[in-house]
Parts: sequence; structure tokens; C-alpha cells
Amino acid sequence: MRVSVIINTYNYERFLAIAVDSALRQTHPDVEVIVVDDGSLDGSVALLKRYGAAITLVVKNNGGQGSAYNAGFERASGELVIFLDADDWLYPAAAAEAAAVWRVGVVKVQFRLGLVDESGAPLGRYVPRSMHDHKALSLVQRFGCYGSPPGSGNAFAAGFLKKVLPLEADRWRTAADTVPIVLAPLYGDIVSIPKILGAYRLHRRMSAEDLLFNNAPEGLWQEFARIEDSKELVVTALSHQGTPLSRPLLLAPWECRIATLCARFGGKSPAPEALRARSRHLFRFTLHSIWQWPEWGWMHKLLLSCWTVVVLYAPNGLARRLAVKHRQLSGVPEPGAG
Repeated sequence: MRVSVIINTYNYERFLAIAVDSALRQTHPDVEVIVVDDGSLDGSVALLKRYGAAITLVVKNNGGQGSAYNAGFERASGELVIFLDADDWLYPAAAAEAAAVWRVGVVKVQFRLGLVDESGAPLGRYVPRSMHDHKALSLVQRFGCYGSPPGSGNAFAAGFLKKVLPLEADRWRTAADTVPIVLAPLYGDIVSIPKILGAYRLHRRMSAEDLLFNNAPEGLWQEFARIEDSKELVVTALSHQGTPLSRPLLLAPWECRIATLCARFGGKSPAPEALRARSRHLFRFTLHSIWQWPEWGWMHKLLLSCWTVVVLYAPNGLARRLAVKHRQLSGVPEPGAG
């Protein structure tokens, strides 16, 4: 079985060699490495050309991550495909482990990623905390998401990808991994490997403090827009499959946090209408979603409910102090965050 590793990169010269080398050093006997440079302005292309025939290099004008996924998959010949972000890397056995458990009917093999800081130093944690496989379909049908690693921790069946790609490039300039991750359970089985088989790099720009104080409200609404887009994907796919939903998709716990932050710190924006569209009362809908999430015990649900109440209604200083803890409470990154 051939495994295609497709690396998408834009101005990530400082990380790129680690990602490419990790793909070339896979122990699986049949791996092709395709690198899509999405119009980088740094020295990425010159670096990539030094690999010669060891990789398939695609250089294109900047169009975003979705367009890079499309360009890479057009050239892929593997039965399994891993979309590797240029700032992440794979451990040597990743492709071999994924190929070993794949079978007919499986659309995605997923594995954990160890968290590293911007310099690549291990942080002693991994994502996701919970990986859902046989529960994934029921969770998607109720919440529009499930426990999944970010893009680099997934090996997709090429036959499945042909059904959901090409992506709308303008719509998925970022977080393109959302599409195959979220839709996978609707097309077949998920298999989880409970091992850490790659590294996921956290950048300073991903901190909760930046999200709240440097980019708010725009950063908050961008996060919420991704949630809305992912749920729309699920609703549309279910409708096409002849099983339309009779009620709105609930919010997963990490989505409840984003919705709460938007409601409190989002400022004046037309985007709150998107929140209200889910329910006439955001507060009630959020709490209902929290208590419907089947993976948590009552104590965890109670803590998040209390956090929601305080952030929404406490004095501004206390609300902000609690708000910057939302990533620690949820576990960075969350499924579908991309």
C-alpha cells in the first residue's frame, strides 16, 4: 500500500526541513512525498529544490490551505493520504502504523500528536485527549464534531477524499483540515491508534491572551466562523445523504467556550446573529449543549457551566481572568480547530 504525505507550506522555511525530512524517513516501504508551496515569499522554494527527485514539488500562487490541499491531492497516487502541516512533523513509524490497521471500509486512521513549543521542545502533553471512532458518527450527527487530532494526525483513504475534494478554495483558505476530518464519519469507519506518532507545534499567536486582547473581537469571530462552517458542512452532507436534521446541531464543550467568549467580548458585530440563530436564548442553549455531551462526567460539566455563567455575567476584570484560561480548560487544540 502506498501512502502519500502531502505537505502544505506558506512562509514556513524555518520549520520546513523538519517536516520534509520526517516524511522521507518513514519506515513504511512505499511512501511518496508531495510538497505544495503556496506562494511563499521566504526561501522555502529554494530549500525544497535541494531535495531534487526525492519529493514532488508543486509551486503555485498563494491561494490558501484549501487550494494547497487540492493541488497536492491531484498529484497523489497513494491509497492513504496524510496532509502534513509544514510546522509539524511525523514520527518514523506513522505511515507504517496507519497502513497496518487500514482495511476496506475505513475512511480515516487517526493517531495522537505530541505538543511541542515553537522551538520544537516537547511540552509533555498530547492531543486529542479522547479519540472517537465507533462513537464518531453519532457525535457528528448530534454535535457536528468528535474527538479527532488536527490535520497532521490523520491518514485518509484516497477513495473517501475523492468524494469530498476539491475544496472551495476561497472558503477554506485556513482550517482546510476541517472538511475531511468532520465529514469522515459520514462516509465510513474511523480507526484510532492510541499512540503518539507525530508532533504538533504550538505558536505564541495561538495563546488565549492574544485571541482576547490583541485580536478581539475579530479573532473571536474568526474562531466562531470556523465552527459555523464546520456545522454547515455536516448539515449539508446529511441532507445529501437523505437524513436531514430535525433540530440544530448542539455545541461541543470547546465550542460552548468560544460562543461564550464571543457573546461577552465580541463587541458590536453582526456575527451575534449567527449565535442567536441556534437558539432564541444563547445561555440556555449553551448550558443544554454542555450537559448533553456524553463524554464528560457531571463534575466536569458543572465546572464548565459555572465558568460560562461567570464569564457571561461577572464584572469585566474577573470575566477576563477566567476567559484566558479557556484553552487550558478545553485542551489545546480542540477537534476541528485546524
